[in-house]
Amino acid sequence: MSDFQEQIFSERGGLKNLLSKVPGFKGYIESEDRRTADKLLREAIANRYGELWQRLTAIQSNYVDQGKIDFLDDLESVSDKLKTFIDRTRHATYGYSSFFSAIKIDQAKLDKLYNYDNALLDGVEELKSALDTLEFAEDDEAIQKAIHVLNELTRKSVQAISRRKEVITS
Repeated sequence: MSDFQEQIFSERGGLKNLLSKVPGFKGYIESEDRRTADKLLREAIANRYGELWQRLTAIQSNYVDQGKIDFLDDLESVSDKLKTFIDRTRHATYGYSSFFSAIKIDQAKLDKLYNYDNALLDGVEELKSALDTLEFAEDDEAIQKAIHVLNELTRKSVQAISRRKEVITS
């Protein structure tokens, strides 16, 4: 079990613990707790990537100050992809399934979704490293190469959050 799930389960109130002992309510409460943990995780992911987005915009500003305007269009494309990923992560659905829904979302699927979302954090260090490379690039060729890497990383991130629904439906 992951950090957010452990935190949610350990902070259950007395009423929730009591209701979880009532037949039929236990699964409902556990599912709600899993959804809450996933929401917290996605918010943490969005915040971590948001910090990187702010850093990217600071680098863009520095490039403007230094007159390196040839790279701004490419950097804006990277920035847009990163912002798209952040917004989609923050506002993604978190496993609700109505009673009459065609897709039944059980606890196993909620756990699978949580693990999928948790894996999105793996990209933070890779993106941070690519931003380091960009920030300290000495010449135009190194800058262009760093932008290419950033573009690929952000493209893959957007694809990953777009495939999130497949975790539930597969």
